[in-house]
Amino acid sequence: FGFTYTVLVPLLLFLPPFISGSIAVDAFTEELERGTLELLRVAPVTLVDIVDGKAMGMVAIAPVQAALWIVLLGVNGIGVANPLPLLVLVTAFATVVVVLGLLLGLLAGRRRQAQLLYSVVVLLVFGTLVFLPEHPATTVAKLAVDSPTTVTYLHVAGYAAAATGAYVLARAVTRRTDPEGL
Repeated sequence: FGFTYTVLVPLLLFLPPFISGSIAVDAFTEELERGTLELLRVAPVTLVDIVDGKAMGMVAIAPVQAALWIVLLGVNGIGVANPLPLLVLVTAFATVVVVLGLLLGLLAGRRRQAQLLYSVVVLLVFGTLVFLPEHPATTVAKLAVDSPTTVTYLHVAGYAAAATGAYVLARAVTRRTDPEGL
């Protein structure tokens, strides 16, 4: 399997979530810096609604991109097994990094600081995942070559649970944030 399944497939599947998180940071902090968040708040929506909208858009695009990569790999003769669990994993990672990005944007308020924090924190978090019984890249590789173990599926479920927890936390933090102070 070599390079294709151990490097290329994980890279292609992890890239969309990380890009989504980065775009989420920029999208939210640009709203703050340019004052367009004030215009959005004139509409009958809450800050939670605004953050939810940005999060949902950025999270939704990552599995679509990943699915397209899986299809394109297949067209080029590189079969990728277990697309559904792979897309669940991509969606979970996208949710976690988008939520992280939006929270950092909400707390930092400035694009430059939020983007730097996002980059550093995402690298640290992804790096610490090496201490798990199975690194996310290994999970992707095992799923892609159709040799997942019970631990592989437990990791996918754990990532989905972490994503759910992160989203609930983000909503709670956003709900407690005073929009006037932004």
